[in-house]
Amino acid sequence: MEGRGEGKAAFRTGTARGRERGHRAHVNGQPEKMLKGVVAGAAGTTALNAVGYADMAVRGRPASSTPEQVVEQLAQRSGLTIPGQGQARQSRLEGLGALTGIAAGVGVGAGAGLVPATVRRLGPLAGPAAIGGAAMLATDLTIAVLGVSDPRTWDAASWLSDVVPHLAFGAVVYGSLAEPPSASASPAPPAGPKHEARAPLGRAAALGAATGLRGTVALAALILRRSDGLPAALRHPAARPAAAVADAGELVIDKLPATPSRLEPAGLGSRMVGATLAGAVLARSEGQRPIPAMAIASATALAAAKIGHDARAALARRLPDPVVAVTEDALAIGLAALGS
Repeated sequence: MEGRGEGKAAFRTGTARGRERGHRAHVNGQPEKMLKGVVAGAAGTTALNAVGYADMAVRGRPASSTPEQVVEQLAQRSGLTIPGQGQARQSRLEGLGALTGIAAGVGVGAGAGLVPATVRRLGPLAGPAAIGGAAMLATDLTIAVLGVSDPRTWDAASWLSDVVPHLAFGAVVYGSLAEPPSASASPAPPAGPKHEARAPLGRAAALGAATGLRGTVALAALILRRSDGLPAALRHPAARPAAAVADAGELVIDKLPATPSRLEPAGLGSRMVGATLAGAVLARSEGQRPIPAMAIASATALAAAKIGHDARAALARRLPDPVVAVTEDALAIGLAALGS
């Protein structure tokens, strides 16, 4: 009996030491990930600026004065003074505006660098869109909150001048961070049976939440990733472009003023059906019983639909609705990518 007790104690000690070593390795690796993200953000900012300058060269438009106005407003609100007069002061504002833009790009890159696995999981379509959308959101929210400009008044050309450079930023950052980990890295220990049983349920919740925000995004993600749980018809090569078109169509229709509320019976019913199907596909691909995943996905979809509706209505009273809507798009796409 004593030998058994000593063996159990040794096992517990070894497990604790292993966890401690894993935690230290995780913490010690964070600065390296952040540094890689900083480099990726700097490269993405270079791409963003290059696309912006190319737009100026092609269309002959003047440089934007928004960065200088942002710096001016930030200085006024924080009680700081930009020294100098005339051209000297204007030159300082232009320099500080450019540096602020670089800092924002590097910051978004650093944030993405801390979660490389999530970046890789988003995939080559959602990844650049999510990263570029995060950078654009940070910029446009700052502009709106400071009263420098109102994105609701922008025309199509202004939105293109904002969206395209940020997509270039997202593509470069994603490309810099999306490479898989080195093959020489030590493999993760196999998950225990309890973890294996819980993991699909967490993913089902993510798929359900995504469906509550945008009704087609979860099933579209499963189709685009060619999930093993899909029926044969949805694994056909034509299903992927059809899913992408359907999802893109919903993202556009969601922004139209005449679009009915998601809380109406048709909206809630379609989301419950979509979430239930997504949960069933996920469970089938994981070899799990479908009922728990279907129940969690549908319940989460209902909750997310209500929360998303109320949050968007509240935020739209203070921020331009397109900015809030695009933020919700990015959240839905991210949740679908994580769940699928």
